[in-house]
Amino acid sequence: MTSVLFVCTGNTCRSPMAEALLKKAKPELTVRSAGIQAMGGASAAEHSRRIVREKGQSLDQHTSTQINEPLLDKSDVVLTMTRSHRDVLHRLYPEYKERIFTLSEFGETDEEVTDPIGGDLDEYRTTAEQLERLLQKIQHKLV
Repeated sequence: MTSVLFVCTGNTCRSPMAEALLKKAKPELTVRSAGIQAMGGASAAEHSRRIVREKGQSLDQHTSTQINEPLLDKSDVVLTMTRSHRDVLHRLYPEYKERIFTLSEFGETDEEVTDPIGGDLDEYRTTAEQLERLLQKIQHKLV
């Protein structure tokens, strides 16, 4: 079984949405999320929770998690939201470099996932739609 780890900055917006959306699309996978600068224990952003709920999933039990080596070790593939997230992980954890990609490069595109933090519901919705498009492109690689 493939294990996927999504990584963003604070683990309250993008990576939890990606986690929930992929869990719904591919329930047989082990999917987690974490943040490079996560304040451990924070809830998912309200707009993220609302959008994920609209899509039939829940982030009500989500609490933010700081990226750490045990999480990386348990993950077959690590997908970051931006190149800068990927580059930070490559520097901090060079031994895991071969399994760390941006979500877009894993999906063979060149777009960074927009950070909706501080934005309105429409901005979060736009980010969720972007995530859904990218997740659609990678699902065949996650077996």
